[in-house]
Amino acid sequence: MIRAATARTATVLTATALAVTLLLSGCASPAAYSEETAQNLQQRVLAVTDAAATADYAAAQVRIDELRVAANDALARGEISEERHAAIASALDLVESDVDAALATEAAAAEAARLAEEQRLAEEAAATEEAARLAEEAAAAEEAAKEQEKQDGEDKPEKGDKDDN
Repeated sequence: MIRAATARTATVLTATALAVTLLLSGCASPAAYSEETAQNLQQRVLAVTDAAATADYAAAQVRIDELRVAANDALARGEISEERHAAIASALDLVESDVDAALATEAAAAEAARLAEEQRLAEEAAATEEAARLAEEAAAAEEAAKEQEKQDGEDKPEKGDKDDN
């Protein structure tokens, strides 16, 4: 179930990242920004896409942050317009919300696995403790039986002893 959700999330992230790529390349007129700026941003989008496609959401988050910084720098240097920057930032916000959701899902799955392992260990410890208690009881019962046999043997007169009455 979790794997299916993760695969679905990776697909959504990949599709969203590809949409950002299209935004960076297809919608811009040649004068919107330089080929070098476009390639730089597209390579960063590809890094986000690759991380999302492999469900490495922590890396995807880092790559999103790097892409956001690159877009901010490009805007500050006048290499992209404010309109283009706003469109990139909006697309990044969408991808980032998907990544955050995927990270939350992974964290919840990890916590569930941790709790299940804790439960398993607690049950194993309880079973070991119960087995030790039962072994202790069996040893005590065996010791009591030996002691009873010993007492029974002392209470019986030996064959050679006769009652003098």
